[in-house]
Amino acid sequence: MTILGPGDIVGLVNSTYAADLFVTVVTEFDIFTRLAQREATTARQLSESLEIDERAADVTLTYLAALGLLERLPDGAVRPTEPAEQYLKAGSSIDLRHYVRTVSTRQGCRQASQVLRTGRPASWEGDGGDWLDRMSENDFADSFSAAMNARGTYLGPALAEVLRDLGRPAAPEIQPTGDDRQEAPAEDPHSPVVHTPPVVHSAHDTTPVDHPPSVGWQAGSPPGVVGDVMVGDGGSGAVRKILDIGGSSGIYACSLVQALPGTSAAVLDLPSVVDFTRESIAARGLADRVDVIAGDMFGDLPHGFDLHLYSNVWHDWDAGSISKLAAASFAALPPGGVLVDHDMHLDDTKSGPLRQAEFSVRMMLMTTGKCYSTPELAAILGPIGFEDIHLRPTTAGYSVVVARKPA
Repeated sequence: MTILGPGDIVGLVNSTYAADLFVTVVTEFDIFTRLAQREATTARQLSESLEIDERAADVTLTYLAALGLLERLPDGAVRPTEPAEQYLKAGSSIDLRHYVRTVSTRQGCRQASQVLRTGRPASWEGDGGDWLDRMSENDFADSFSAAMNARGTYLGPALAEVLRDLGRPAAPEIQPTGDDRQEAPAEDPHSPVVHTPPVVHSAHDTTPVDHPPSVGWQAGSPPGVVGDVMVGDGGSGAVRKILDIGGSSGIYACSLVQALPGTSAAVLDLPSVVDFTRESIAARGLADRVDVIAGDMFGDLPHGFDLHLYSNVWHDWDAGSISKLAAASFAALPPGGVLVDHDMHLDDTKSGPLRQAEFSVRMMLMTTGKCYSTPELAAILGPIGFEDIHLRPTTAGYSVVVARKPA
């Protein structure tokens, strides 16, 4: 691996957790010998077979697929690839499980085994408490926020650029006049009601879409547009106020208001975090445009904001918790309001990419979450009422999933 930028350094750190998981599932669970005994295996079947947590099984299969050791089938199940069969299962002529076992007593491997078996997060860096418990401590919260701020210094500008260039407003509807008018057909009360599912656009999806969404993306078209909501143009329907939920140091809120003239923002985070947040915002000279709110994001969210940003938040939580957060945003956003999830996202088949799969392993080990694919998030956001759900890449393996509350 050649280090070419900050994302490579962060990726290298994340890969250490993934390597510990690889060693553990190859040695303690002999995963490839077990998988070779079936035609194909799902995460649920693996969970039952190995008596491990289903979330952990799901993350493990995605990571091994990203390594090229598993093939993801159209139905979502997996089977071992030729390299896995040749080198990592019992009876192989070149059985490298014995070599892998030489590092299986590492502390990280013991933690991986614990999380696989219980589904509960490991203690944060072996210090006796998990991440969420430690966030109530001011010193830990400051240290953690400083780390998130460091990462945000290179992710924030790319996030702002993607939102600034996010599509164009739909063309105004032209009303027919004179002979162009046509009588609308009477609605048949006996016709079945057809519910059109939300459109999902993914950077990894090349499937043609029959009904294009009102949210498009065209580079170089400032000001940014999400559906018919324009970002920072000062006109009717413009996004003017941004709520950065779980925003830590405020780096992403600051990046957005710097890139989008005429906008302001507020950062919502825990009471143990917000002193660091205020200091960071003031150091950037943006205290007059970025406010700070101390609170719990799982409570009622404040109204008056037309864009809700969750940046590096959802990977800490399970699908049920994400659904609660998204529902709270839907309730607080005005009609036409926008929700943005900024994170590392898996491809649509959950076969990678490798950097995202490695980060998902770290989140699985340290939190109750993981990385999600666009279809997984659409399955959460669509039933809540969001529409025009789509993904756009930013930088260093990151992307945004954008969704809009109907106008």
